[in-house]
Amino acid sequence: MTLHDQSGMVAPGLGVAGALGTVGAVPVVLGEAEFGEFYHAHIDKLFGFLSRRTSWDDDARELTGLVFEQFFAWWQKNPDHARPVGVLYQLARWRLYDYVRRRGRELTVEPSDLEDLAGGVDGDDFAAVDRLHDLRKALATLSEQQRQALLMKYVANLSVAECAEALGTGVDNMKKILGKAREALRQAPGMDAYNSAVTAKEVRG
Repeated sequence: MTLHDQSGMVAPGLGVAGALGTVGAVPVVLGEAEFGEFYHAHIDKLFGFLSRRTSWDDDARELTGLVFEQFFAWWQKNPDHARPVGVLYQLARWRLYDYVRRRGRELTVEPSDLEDLAGGVDGDDFAAVDRLHDLRKALATLSEQQRQALLMKYVANLSVAECAEALGTGVDNMKKILGKAREALRQAPGMDAYNSAVTAKEVRG
């Protein structure tokens, strides 16, 4: 079976020999249908997550293929893991670190990476621009750890438990990080006039 998606990727580990190799040599524990369902549910979102941080779509496609190849090899050995999505994004972060390091850069979450937190804006386009500008300034005051947490929670749309898995920390600590990040945004100059997406949501598991 060959699985295609909007990114142009082909699912690894499903009897498909791709440019990055196949996971066919690993003993299959999980069924092909379960692999396919997971792949289709997450491929476009993961590709979008990676393409935000890479220079070219071809690079994002290659990274996406590598992440899924490594993930499916891991998942076959850990089929009962409670939060496989968190592991998927943890692998994505590791591969991104490798990608930017090879280019002599450092992987950081920029305020522009969190533009989606601005949400919808009532009124004219100038109001939207002002809101985005204020949000970027507020996000710039946060720590890298807080921006990483917001990226996973509100851009990748992971649960708190999945965020904790992806960022290698405990669930209780992740709740504290997200709570402090949201409070810092509320208190940032210029943000008190908005009811932004990140301040309107509760931090839940």
